[in-house]
Amino acid sequence: MSRFLIAGATGLIGKALLRELGTEHDLLLLCRKPGDPAPGRTWLPTSFDALDRLTLPSPVDIAFCCLGTTRKDAGSAEAFRRVDLDYVLAFAALARLHGCRRLLVVSSLGANPGSPALYPRTKGEMEQALLAQEWQRLVILRPAMLLGHREPARRSEQIIQAIYPLVKPLLRGSLRRWRAIEASQVAHAMARLAIQESGIETVENERLLTL
Repeated sequence: MSRFLIAGATGLIGKALLRELGTEHDLLLLCRKPGDPAPGRTWLPTSFDALDRLTLPSPVDIAFCCLGTTRKDAGSAEAFRRVDLDYVLAFAALARLHGCRRLLVVSSLGANPGSPALYPRTKGEMEQALLAQEWQRLVILRPAMLLGHREPARRSEQIIQAIYPLVKPLLRGSLRRWRAIEASQVAHAMARLAIQESGIETVENERLLTL
């Protein structure tokens, strides 16, 4: 039975990934608060500020990172960067320490370390740091706006999802890359891409919509 390490399993994409993976694997789930019990799931309440002191069963075969927040939810730019940059890199280091050489991580459409905007710049810096490491398999997923039921709900996302059906027909040609994507589609893509051949991939939103 393969052993998978997952961070962010209680979030929108993380929950969808658990449904996608089912009960056929040994899932180690890093969390602040445990989620629903199920066969094959081991919830590990964890301080993400202390991942370097965490010991896991080895080896870990594949690591999935679904961590992510917003500046508003985090409370400050510094707190946002702690989650979307520092915690992601700490998670990757933890996985490598336990023998993992296959990592899939959720980034964002438009990630760019040279961007003047906080969100895409932070995502780009995270990608840049991971790409500088040696992985047998590294997949960076860049979804656009996510669709799905989030708890707690984000008011801005609720508004956008309500008007999105009116906007979607306009997103054609070069604008197609901005089409929103269901969290379940991202999770499905993660599961499929995880078991493919070795190599480094950055998977843009347009391709995610087809997987």
